[in-house]
Amino acid sequence: MKKDIMKKNLIKNKLIFILILVVGLVLMAAFSEPKIEAKPKTKTTAIDRSIAAHPSQVTRQELKLLLAQNPDSSDFKLAERKIVSAVLPHHLVAAPLLLEVCTLLAEQKPKCLIVIGPNHENKAAKIISGTYGWQTPDGVLATEEDAVQQLWQKGLAVINEEVLATEHSIGALAPLLKHFVPEAKIIPIILQYGVSLQEVDALLNGLEPFLDGDTVLISSVDFSHYLTRSEAEAKDRVTLAYMNNFDYPALFALDDSYLDSPASLAAAFRLAERRGIRSFTVLGNTNSGRILQNDYLETTSYFTILFTE
Repeated sequence: MKKDIMKKNLIKNKLIFILILVVGLVLMAAFSEPKIEAKPKTKTTAIDRSIAAHPSQVTRQELKLLLAQNPDSSDFKLAERKIVSAVLPHHLVAAPLLLEVCTLLAEQKPKCLIVIGPNHENKAAKIISGTYGWQTPDGVLATEEDAVQQLWQKGLAVINEEVLATEHSIGALAPLLKHFVPEAKIIPIILQYGVSLQEVDALLNGLEPFLDGDTVLISSVDFSHYLTRSEAEAKDRVTLAYMNNFDYPALFALDDSYLDSPASLAAAFRLAERRGIRSFTVLGNTNSGRILQNDYLETTSYFTILFTE
C-alpha cells in the first residue's frame, strides 16, 4: 500500500516536472525567438523628388485666388509667331498681367523656360543657379539639370540651393508656370545687382545649346519701387524710352527706383537682338497703386513685354 502511494507520488512528480519543463521550453522559445524587424521604408521616387525641391511660395488657396482674377486683355494674338523672350513681374499683385502672358505661354507650350531674375539680397555669388525643382500646388516644377550643370562647369554660375530657395523672383512665378505649362522644365538663374552686360552676354553664350525654338527666356523684373503712383508712372516713361532705344548704358545706370535688375532685363533684350529682333510689344504697364486704387501706397510698377518672331 505504502509502495503504491510512493509510486503514485513519483509519477505525479514526474508529470509536474515534465509540465514545468514543457512550459519552460515554450517560454524560452517565445522570449528567445529572434525579432523580425520591419523592412526599412524605401523612399519612392516622388518622395525623393520632393526632398530635392524648394518649398512652394504660394499655397493652393492662394494660387486658386490668383487664377480667379481676370487677365489683362491687350488683344495680342500669337497667330503664327513664337515668344522668344519676355519680361514679367514677380510681384503677385500684378496677377492680371501675369495671367495674360501665362495664357500665351500655355498656347505656345515651350519645353524649357529660362527664368532670370534679381538676387534681391545680393547674397553669395554674382550669378546663381540650382538643380532643385520647385514644389507647387500642381506638383514639382523640374529643372533642366544638364543646362545648370553646364553653366557651373563653364564657371558661369554657382550652384547655391539655399539662396535660390528663398528668392521670390523665381519662386513667385514657379506655381503659375507649372500650372500653365505643366510639361516645361525651368533653368533658374538669379543675378546680383552688379552683374554687367558683358556677364549677361557670357551667360547667354553658355545657354546657347538650350536656346532653341522650344525655349522661352523670361526676365523676372519689377520696375519702380517705393514711389507714389504719379512718380512711378514718370519713372516708367523714362525706362520705356531707354528700352525702346536698347540703351544698355542708360538702363544699367538706373537704380531700384526705376527697376530692380537691369542685368535680368537685359537678358531678354540681348537674346532678342541675337535673333535679329529690334522691337517688342508692351502688353501691359501699371503699378500696385493703380491696381489697388490707392494713390498713397509706396508702389511697385510693372511691365509685361514680349519679343516674338
